[in-house]
Amino acid sequence: MPAAPRLSIVVPVRDEQDTVHELAARIAGAVKDEYELIFIDDGSTDDTWKRLVELHQPDRVRLLRFRRHSGKTPALMAGFRAARGETIVTLDGDLQDDPAEIPRFVAKLGEGYDLVTGWKKQRRDPLIKVISSRLFNFAARLSTGLRLHDINCGFKAMRGEAARSLRIHGDLHRFIPVLAAARGFRVTEIEVTHHPRRHGRSKYGIERMFRGLFDLLTVALATRLLKRPAQGFAWVDLAFLALALLLLGGLIAQGAGTPPLVAAGAVLIVARFVFRAAGRAAERVASTGAPDPELPRYAIQERLD
Repeated sequence: MPAAPRLSIVVPVRDEQDTVHELAARIAGAVKDEYELIFIDDGSTDDTWKRLVELHQPDRVRLLRFRRHSGKTPALMAGFRAARGETIVTLDGDLQDDPAEIPRFVAKLGEGYDLVTGWKKQRRDPLIKVISSRLFNFAARLSTGLRLHDINCGFKAMRGEAARSLRIHGDLHRFIPVLAAARGFRVTEIEVTHHPRRHGRSKYGIERMFRGLFDLLTVALATRLLKRPAQGFAWVDLAFLALALLLLGGLIAQGAGTPPLVAAGAVLIVARFVFRAAGRAAERVASTGAPDPELPRYAIQERLD
């Protein structure tokens, strides 16, 4: 086996046939240390895989191809599993991240941090994406307690230990800094340059913001109430109880209840029992352990090392 490189650069791509060659060239020009570049093709429908095969160099430019589109989180997890470096850098494949800044990330890790994430202070995205990102980051800071400006920036550097300790699924790649901090790793951020998209189109949709908010609730419960998750559900239970009592008070004051109020009260009572049961289930999972975290949530069609 060849010696492991000091740096692994993990790049998930999907339908980026026009960018991968330039990205690989810019990385080669920016990184002077021994490194490996790992592309994960997340079910592209254009000629992305063909372009990647042209770039393949054994032990230098390594390739993974999913059988179908599985999402950015599985793509990152596959890259982390394949990476051999003591330091792992992630960036997007659309050329909006600047590979010339990779040495800055690595240098910041050298100051004693375990994970460094980028802060796109000046975003070059459509206005709706900029506004939703700022709202999302505000909610994330408020609910998780991690004071970062841009929790979801795809440009990151982390120690291999931190990356390989992650067990994420769904769309939880957005919260990698939060999840790493909850495990005791030191997390910080640096400002990065964000370039306008030159090729293709953004994969962003407004539905992603709503999915992100639901994931934020999951992460907040998992990190801030890791040992006693039932406590989080108990607060919701108490809130529903308070609302049910207010409705009951209104019904008593009126002398007779209207059908909508009676129905709302019944829904709140049922919801209380649902959240109470969910809290007990969460406690059981926390005490006995989650399902096998090593189970891959993707299928690799082709691999070129």
